[in-house]
Amino acid sequence: MKITLIILSLLCLTFHCNAQAGCNPGPAADTLYIPSENKLLHGESIQATLKNQSVVKLFKTTDSHYYLKIFITKNFYFNKVDMLEIRSGTKSFYAKDTRQYKLDKTTGMFVLEIYRNYVATLKDEGITSVVFAKAETDFTKKDAALVKKISQCFYESIGGKK
Repeated sequence: MKITLIILSLLCLTFHCNAQAGCNPGPAADTLYIPSENKLLHGESIQATLKNQSVVKLFKTTDSHYYLKIFITKNFYFNKVDMLEIRSGTKSFYAKDTRQYKLDKTTGMFVLEIYRNYVATLKDEGITSVVFAKAETDFTKKDAALVKKISQCFYESIGGKK
């Protein structure tokens, strides 16, 4: 009887811990530099490092503007300005006149303002690929799931429906 009770208690504790682990760590206080406007913004962010060492970061400013910052590690067109397409399953987000900034010889960066409803798309679909200057950078299913996870946490923190 005691063994059964202990096993049931451990099982319930395990399920409870898994339910709590979804957003750890959640969004944290951060700053974001917008190179095109030479501005430093304050707010909160959450990020994920992908398999190929690319990074996806969601940022909310103190005045409720939303930004997506992507560090990429392939398909470089440093300092080129072109249309950026972020694919999320069958949906796409387009950002005209986007510049790919050079961080170092192996890393480029995009910083763009996004709409709050696009955060909802990210939580449902993740990011499946990024297209810039006719070069496509695909994300793995695991990477898309990781983006979905951080987007879900971010969406909940900004007051979205669960």
